[in-house]
Parts: sequence; C-alpha cells; structure tokens
Amino acid sequence: MYTPQLLFGEVGTSTNTLTHEPFLERARLQREQEREGSARLALGAYVVARLIDKLLTLGNDAEQLEGFHWQLEAVRRHVSELPGDVPETAHLAGVVSAVAADGKVAPGLWMSLTAYAYYLEHEGRLEEALELLTLAAHSQGPQTPVADFAAYALFAGRLNRLLARWEAASTCYGAAESAAAGVDPISVLRGRLGLGAVQRGRGNYPAARATAEGVVREAGELQLTDAQALAYADLGVVYALQGFKLEALESHYKAFRLSHDPQQRMRTLVDVAIALHEIGAVDAARVAFQVAAASSAGMQVRANSLLELMDLESASGNRVAFERCRASVEAHRSRMSPSMSVDYHYKLGVALGRFEQSARAREALTAGLALAESHGLNAWYFKIEQALGELTKRPEPTRVDQRAPSLSEVPAVRQMEVELREYAASAAY
Repeated sequence: MYTPQLLFGEVGTSTNTLTHEPFLERARLQREQEREGSARLALGAYVVARLIDKLLTLGNDAEQLEGFHWQLEAVRRHVSELPGDVPETAHLAGVVSAVAADGKVAPGLWMSLTAYAYYLEHEGRLEEALELLTLAAHSQGPQTPVADFAAYALFAGRLNRLLARWEAASTCYGAAESAAAGVDPISVLRGRLGLGAVQRGRGNYPAARATAEGVVREAGELQLTDAQALAYADLGVVYALQGFKLEALESHYKAFRLSHDPQQRMRTLVDVAIALHEIGAVDAARVAFQVAAASSAGMQVRANSLLELMDLESASGNRVAFERCRASVEAHRSRMSPSMSVDYHYKLGVALGRFEQSARAREALTAGLALAESHGLNAWYFKIEQALGELTKRPEPTRVDQRAPSLSEVPAVRQMEVELREYAASAAY
C-alpha cells in the first residue's frame, strides 16, 4: 500500500518527454552567467538522473543491458571530470559508485540519492531535490519500510509546499500521517503539522491555528519535545498572520528554546527576530537576524534572514544598510521558493515606498502580485493588493518605524533580549 507510486507516480519511461528539466534549466542559467564549472555540475546531475531512470526501467534484454553499460561509462567519465573541490561533485560520485554494472539496483543506492536530495534542498534547489527524492524512493522500491516511507512523504510534502504545490503537498503529508499511525507518533504529528501549513499557505488561518494548537497539546502529553517545538513554531507563524504579536513572539521563543536540531533552531530564530521587530525591539531583532544569516543553516534560512534584515533596515530609515542587505539577497534570488520570491517583491516595494520611490515601489509590488496569483498564494495576493492600495492613497513620506514600542518593554521580552545577546556572544550556532 505505501509504495513510491503513491507519492510520486510511476517512473517515467517516455523518450519523447523532457525529464529532469530543472537540472537543464540550472545549466542554462549558469552558462548565461558564464559559470562553466557550475553549468557542468548541473549537466552532471542531469546525466546521473537519466542514468538512474535507465536503471529503474531496465529489462532483461541483452541489447538494453549493453546500452546501459555504455551510458554508465559515459556518466562515470563526465563525473570524473567535474570540479573536485565542491560538495555536489562528491554527491554525484557517490550516486554513480552505487550503481552496479550488472543492472541491478544496489541496496545502498537510495541512501546516496536521498543524501543528495537533502544537499540540494539545503542549497535552495527545491525542484531538483524533489527529482532526486523521487528517484530515491523508486530505488528503494515497493518493500520500503513504513518509517522510510513516512520520511519520504514528509520530505516530499515539505518540498511541494515550499513550491506552492498545495494538492501534492497535502497528499504527501496525509500519506505520512496515515502510514505512521500506531508506529511513529512524531511522524504522525509532523504530517498533521504539514497539513496545517498547507492550510496556512492557502490563507485558512483558523484551521491552521487549530491544527498547531492541537499538536502542541498532544506532543506535550506524549513528551515529544521536538514535535512540540515544531508545533510552537507553526503556531507562532499563525499568531503573527492573525495580528497577535506578543503571542507570536512567545510561541516562537518557546520553539527556539525547545529545538535540538541546529537547522530548525536557526529557522526558528529568524521567526523570533521577525516577532521582535514587529513589537519594536529593533536592536535585538537585528542581532538575531545577523546570527541566522551568518550560521551554517540552509540557503532558505540564510536568505530569509537577510530578506527580513533588509525590511528592518528600510523600516529604520537606514538606506545604506538596506542597499547592502538587498545586494546580499540578490545573490539568492534564482534559488528562492515561490513564497519567498513574493515576499522579496513585497518587502522591496514597501521599502522603496518608504524611501519615496513610488514608481519603483509599484513595479516591485505588481511583480509580486503576479507571482502570488500564478502560484495560488492567496494570503500574499491580498496582502500585496492592500499595499498597492495604500501606496496609491498615501505613500509614506517618512522613514520612521511605526511598530509599537511599548510591547518591547514587557519584562518577558526584555529577558528574551538578554538571553539572545548571550547566545550570539557564545557563538553556539
């Protein structure tokens, strides 16, 4: 029942269909930017993916096996000529070395493919990561243990959600929850949180909040700290979207304190910083953003922290710092998820409005509106529509941050600030 086909469909066999297009698109972009080494890496990923396709659909025909041998040797040569000092080459070499010449799927192949998929996600190459994850699941085959299936489903759900593919994400999260029932309570709760995150992405905040609150309670009863941290993080996001600023900060900070995973902790720290900025604790927020941006977290986390720092500096009226952050964000533009790209255009438009550049602000917001519409990001669409309306009615002539300063004086918030500064000074991240 819980097979790769449930999540990813059948392995493609048509020679008339362009498969693994994201790798070719990356190669094209890198060549346009005259980055030949990076383009060769992308093509290397493409030919390796095609090799795995061939392996998974290989029959017992001698002619097919001979063709597979030729393809395997060609891929080995290509990978051996790639830059040897970059992590992606090591991942590609690891996958190729796990491909057996006899045409049989080796037991360790799926692990090499999954590791490569995680690397691609870390680098913000979400569509490519999904391609590799699909191959990994098919390589493990129909006898995949329930725990591994749930892990695939959660990973695929997250990638699809970040790509704003809501139906696919819901299917994957639901499959994870169903498969793990009675076996792995953490995966059950994570699947439930994933479904709540899809509801949030589609703008159904009450349902998303109810889901997160339910998981907070259940994880607490089961003493599942990591799951509770994830639930508090999701609850904080919903609180923020509903306008409950102090509650959002408190939830995010609980998630930060409970998180053991370094990547998750940095993701949560960005949320803490956003909440601090919202209540007027600008200096503490700046420290938290800078910690996350300088960390070893994945590209999405680092880019998001820079994006939020860009917004903070524009709200503070610091044009020089804003432009510096904007330049740093630009380096990540090609790898942003749809929602982050929309957020970039929104924050850029708002910032340009603050600096009295209404025409450029309108251009940025309009681009963000089109992106939000094309990806079904309903909450973002309405938010940008409102920003465009406010730009027409009364462009902001001043550069003063209007966030409520009184909440930043709450004793609990002051204590958070002290603890965050100590954390930044400790270099524990």
